Amino acid sequence: MLGAWEPATSGYVVRSLMAASLALWLGFQLHLDSPFSAASTVLLLIHPLQGAVVGKGFNRVLGTLVGLAVALVLISLFAQKMLLFILGIGVWLGLCVGAMTVLRHYQATAAVVAGYTVCLALGPAIVAPQQGFEHLVGRGTAVVLGVLSLSLVATLFSRKTVERTLHTALQDVSSRTLGVLAARVNAETTSAPGPLILDISKVDELLGMGRGESFLIRTRRVTLQAGLAYLHAVVLDECVLPSQARIGADLQQLAQAMPGFAVAADRVRALQSSLESSAGQQRLNEQLTDLASALSSFACLERAPQPPARAVGFHRHYGAAVRNGVRALLATLATGAVWYLTGWDQGPTLLAVLGPFCTLLAISPAPEQGIASFARGIFYGILAAAGCKFLLLPHVSGFGLLTVVLIAFWSVGIHATTRPRHALQGIAYLITFNTLVGTGGTAQYDFTDFANQALAWMVTIAICLLAFQLIPGKTASHAHVLRKALHKDTRRLLRHGHRIDLLKWQATQQHRMVALQALSGADEAGLVSLQLGRQLRLLHRKTRDLDPDSSIARCVQTGNRRISRHASHSAISAAQARRTSRSLTRLGAHDLAACYQDLAGLLDHYTQVSANTTKVR
Repeated sequence: MLGAWEPATSGYVVRSLMAASLALWLGFQLHLDSPFSAASTVLLLIHPLQGAVVGKGFNRVLGTLVGLAVALVLISLFAQKMLLFILGIGVWLGLCVGAMTVLRHYQATAAVVAGYTVCLALGPAIVAPQQGFEHLVGRGTAVVLGVLSLSLVATLFSRKTVERTLHTALQDVSSRTLGVLAARVNAETTSAPGPLILDISKVDELLGMGRGESFLIRTRRVTLQAGLAYLHAVVLDECVLPSQARIGADLQQLAQAMPGFAVAADRVRALQSSLESSAGQQRLNEQLTDLASALSSFACLERAPQPPARAVGFHRHYGAAVRNGVRALLATLATGAVWYLTGWDQGPTLLAVLGPFCTLLAISPAPEQGIASFARGIFYGILAAAGCKFLLLPHVSGFGLLTVVLIAFWSVGIHATTRPRHALQGIAYLITFNTLVGTGGTAQYDFTDFANQALAWMVTIAICLLAFQLIPGKTASHAHVLRKALHKDTRRLLRHGHRIDLLKWQATQQHRMVALQALSGADEAGLVSLQLGRQLRLLHRKTRDLDPDSSIARCVQTGNRRISRHASHSAISAAQARRTSRSLTRLGAHDLAACYQDLAGLLDHYTQVSANTTKVR
């Protein structure tokens, strides 16, 4: 069962039905060859949030224009060469699916649409190249109509809620982070809470959706992302802090009351200024600094001045991008082979269906389950389309009655998209139903042609299953890639730490650790890696003002060079850090010597946890 129709769900369904009906009406009014394509565009774009609709719509139009431009190039080059035509489509689809894998938020939407627009537009062009340009124009017009219809309905009949939701979410994660830090100061816990780590990342997804709805979010997104990176830095730092009962009580009180972000930031800075200047308080001081910076960044939502935004980095899974791109290319070549060898007249349908399938399945965390869900949605869509087209539509005349009948079928699929478990199934049902039941200006009821098209949909899903089976991707391998990237960037830190942006490096490592947290739990080597980054940042801060010609500066330079030279062997780097510490002690730089001694301890710890991780794998 899909569940009850809640008021919020009902409003979303009604808006989606209005937009799909408007797009279909415009398609008929403009006498498009395929007016149902405009409604299909709406059904692919539907989302409960107004900002997501507008943002996805703009990027869908952008992706469509890019896809149509590429389609024109392919037509001009390979109009009479089917094999090269299919290869060109496969290469472009693979590039777009790969780009979609590494891009984030709406940029991924543009890549997705640019990929499958070529499939949708060029299938008929292979059969009738002389009509290729007309088909491209018709396809672009249908997309624009669908985007405008949905954006208009969403703007008129939905409320802007992202700003309020974002403010509430930021207050929640900030309050919980204050509570975590208070507990650490009170020596109650030292472990990073997994749910909080993941919830901070979910706020970033909300930022992505809010860009299309709120000018405030769009102009302050970088600052807000920097604040989230600061929060992650506090939560992921599991060091043992000295007990500070007064500061712990003040932090706990602040977590419970949670005033405005600017006020909270000022109070955290006041607590920071009350700390004694000692080595034991250094780590607590750093965490309070990060927390105050996060709260100051969030205060920009309260129209406070924006602080300078730190660099923020994200992990890009290029291996997955290559794998998904090769899958799409393989599926396209297999589809072309089936078409070429059988001479099936549904070749354009195979290509048109293949593009969306490859892109939607590539982003699924479990593609095999996604294919099964797609298959169920297609099956239900075929049954619904058959009943609608051959039992109901012959008795319907006029656009009004047509819309009433279609709404009865659309509403089921739209409601399914509100349930994460049934979302892919709902999308497959909607697109299958809308495509198979679609007609032009004159309705045609040819059951043989209908069955032929329905079979093409099932053959396409079988080809996708084959491609994903031949080039599988496992969750365990993704976790392995993340751990490998963590260790690679740790070695890069030791080798080039004085030349890289340490804050951006830290944000990228944090992003990988959050992804690992979602897959297999916390990674101890990653936590130690972050501590190494903080220690090196501290060393750079302490040594940047040294006289280059002084003996202490030369000792530091020599030590850093030796540590960098052995970056691939952290145990040797630890020995070099201790050697540097002893040399600095003889020169009387006891503070710097203690810092290098701490660095050696962290490198020893990293060596140990890295070895343990290797044994577990």
